[in-house]
Amino acid sequence: MTNNRRKILTIKYCTLTVLFLLIYVLQSTPGLFSVLGVKPVLLIPAAITLAMYEGEFSGGLYGLLAGMLCDLGGFAFYGLYSVLLLILAAAAGLLTIYLMRRTLLNALLMVLCTSTLCGLLDFYFQYGLWAYAGIGSLFLSHTLPTIVYTTVTAPLFFWVFGKLCSGFDSRINI
Repeated sequence: MTNNRRKILTIKYCTLTVLFLLIYVLQSTPGLFSVLGVKPVLLIPAAITLAMYEGEFSGGLYGLLAGMLCDLGGFAFYGLYSVLLLILAAAAGLLTIYLMRRTLLNALLMVLCTSTLCGLLDFYFQYGLWAYAGIGSLFLSHTLPTIVYTTVTAPLFFWVFGKLCSGFDSRINI
């Protein structure tokens, strides 16, 4: 019985890791999902919604993986997304366990807060710190639409991880 549980959990976590790598490839493909020059950061809603289903420990680890992948493909201050998504995914898992219900509205709210914080810090370290001229229009034309576009993709990940986690949990008989 325990051996079967270990096999299913190993398959589950390997599947989730491969899925995160696939999301990273899709996110970093040039021109894919681009609307008016704005691309979503798909790993943010993936990490937050997975943390809502898996809890704080697994969610934090997958948040760290998502952050490392975002740092790998981005031009921001290296380590910014790793630390932020580790903390915020673990917080999302803890909030879902102890305070909030696992609903789509709560997922949208958590993804919006996470993408806003990540977007604002990324914007500050890339442009605000150096006091470039006209950064307000850059914020309105790039950072703000990226935050909104990232948040809009959250229901897809909420549904996918809901089906995936419930399928694996039913095989374990939790």
